Amino acid sequence: MQQLVRFFLLAFFKVILLVVWTSATESHAQSKRTSVNVNTNNGKTTISIKEGRGNNFYLEFEGEITLSDDDKDIVAISRGGYLEIKKSAFGSRRRILMEPDDSGRLVKKYYVGGSQQSFEPEGKRWLGEILPEILRSSTIAAKQRVDRMYRKGGANAVLREVELIRSDYVKSAYLKLLLRKDLSNNDLIGVMRVVGEDVESDHHQAEILKSNAKAFLVNNATTDAYIRAAESINSDHHMASVLKQLVKDAEVSESQLESLFEIMDKINSDHHKAEVLLTVLKSRAMTDNSIALLVKESKSINSDHHQARVLKAALKSPGLSSKEYNSFLHSARNIGSDHHIASVCTEMLNDKLDASELNALMELVRNNMTSDHHQAAILIKASRNQDLSKENIMGMNSALRSMSSDHHKAEVFKQLSTKDLNDQQMISVFEAIKTINSDYHKTSSLLAFSGAARDMGDAVKDAYRETCGGINSESHYGRAIRAIQ
Repeated sequence: MQQLVRFFLLAFFKVILLVVWTSATESHAQSKRTSVNVNTNNGKTTISIKEGRGNNFYLEFEGEITLSDDDKDIVAISRGGYLEIKKSAFGSRRRILMEPDDSGRLVKKYYVGGSQQSFEPEGKRWLGEILPEILRSSTIAAKQRVDRMYRKGGANAVLREVELIRSDYVKSAYLKLLLRKDLSNNDLIGVMRVVGEDVESDHHQAEILKSNAKAFLVNNATTDAYIRAAESINSDHHMASVLKQLVKDAEVSESQLESLFEIMDKINSDHHKAEVLLTVLKSRAMTDNSIALLVKESKSINSDHHQARVLKAALKSPGLSSKEYNSFLHSARNIGSDHHIASVCTEMLNDKLDASELNALMELVRNNMTSDHHQAAILIKASRNQDLSKENIMGMNSALRSMSSDHHKAEVFKQLSTKDLNDQQMISVFEAIKTINSDYHKTSSLLAFSGAARDMGDAVKDAYRETCGGINSESHYGRAIRAIQ
């Protein structure tokens, strides 16, 4: 029986300890949470500060407020101004009201609950206790404090204070004031370290980095710090806006560009990722290495539309090498939409391609596109705009064999018939025409080549006649065979 009692007592105490520990943990976590709401209207500012459960500040002020050097007292308020501080904590309410009289002397009133008490010494002591906390939760006298700290200890003194401030809004205000100073490169790197490590708000991080980009991006060291700070941003929108600002305003080195692309992996939005890549293309001359980095990053874009946008823009870069063209074609294999593959190929065919590049393009059309319409459009443009080698004709014929539509095949053959083909190329074309099932389209395709075939060797004529043998309609066969005679 005694053992049973001890067992229940031990279990009871464990439960009590767990409840106490959980309550303390929740209380500690909530005490660290600070929300600041600021509203300014016609010169009057109201600030509501909530610090955990049941611990709230309310401030209302107007005019210029001057602090004591130890930040524990208010020594002056400009004429017409005032300051009211209210705090409630677990049912206890206190209030301080300060305003200058007609002579400019500062009048201070202290209230506990609804009753006015003497300001000296209790009100002054309470003000000294809460004022440092208020100053770190609001922008009251922020400029005076930044000026004083900077004068005594430079940028590092201000940054140490910023690390003690809990509100990102207030941190941002202090950092902006600090950035008005004549800072060294090391100071700027320190500011960006605090932005990246200590400011949690993506909005405030991005705002500071973008609005001071020209100051931050002065050399390799500060640019590296800028990239590191940007890496801490979680929002795709804000991350993209900062990276675009970086690319626009700095002579980004190849190694820095590589770091930028690594950071870009954190962007989930295809739209924002594409916008950064397009900004890179617009803002710098692209090298083989930077093109390779861009193409590699484009493969992580899931949207066919946005991936095609990036590849088409990259294809407008001057002086592209064969290696780069093949890199674009390789990346286009990740695109699922025939429409968007066709748009990339169309852009590529605006330039003169060599035989190997054309063969790679034909292979892409054959293996990665299923739409006869889009396949035919690319093959027609290739035939119209490019100088086709024997291997290219073979590649085109291979792509044509993979198409199902006799109509679209015939359209390509008609365009191909305008090229000056040699005997071997002509024979390979007739072999491809054999894959057309429709007598009408097979005949029209043969007729397109008949004039050239009449003036060529017997091997070409024999290949033409052999293809005619596959026409079932007597009338169509007659038209095709007479055309060669």
